[in-house]
Amino acid sequence: MTLASILVVDDDANSRALIAGGLRELGHYVSETENADTAMAEVRRNRPDLMIFVGKPTNLPRMFGLAEPGDGATASSRSGQVLSAGGITIDNISHRVSVNDNYLSLAPREYRLLKFLLSHQERVFSREQLLVHVWDRETRVGARTVDVHIRRLRSALEPFDCDRYLQTVRGSGYRFSLNVQ
Repeated sequence: MTLASILVVDDDANSRALIAGGLRELGHYVSETENADTAMAEVRRNRPDLMIFVGKPTNLPRMFGLAEPGDGATASSRSGQVLSAGGITIDNISHRVSVNDNYLSLAPREYRLLKFLLSHQERVFSREQLLVHVWDRETRVGARTVDVHIRRLRSALEPFDCDRYLQTVRGSGYRFSLNVQ
């Protein structure tokens, strides 16, 4: 079972491999990179749960907001506030979900579940992992609670033919994928 996706950033290949290897042994999905440009591309592409930076800040100035004016690296944008895939749009500011410009009424837990899965497209999460990432730590619910919420989400997305994006991976869990099987 994969616990978290982690990006290890270090310009020293030996140090990076040592850290990444230890994290993989613990069951994490680990990607590695050596510089700011590839790290930022990796963050945009895969949205890791955690990034570990090893080394001196001067080795990765853009990671610390020290980019040159006009290069767009420290500019605020709306891109992180809106998630979109397959006609589904999630606005993180207004907490609204729309499908093909039709607003859906979702309970808070369904909203958080859809947002999490859409944020981590193509990644399979077990019920236990979804409970950790989506439910409050104080909440005491069983793993099958995830099934109920997935079923509710599918029902809400079904009229728009988007329920197929919430996929069950037998023996593993659930994923959001535009690649319909």
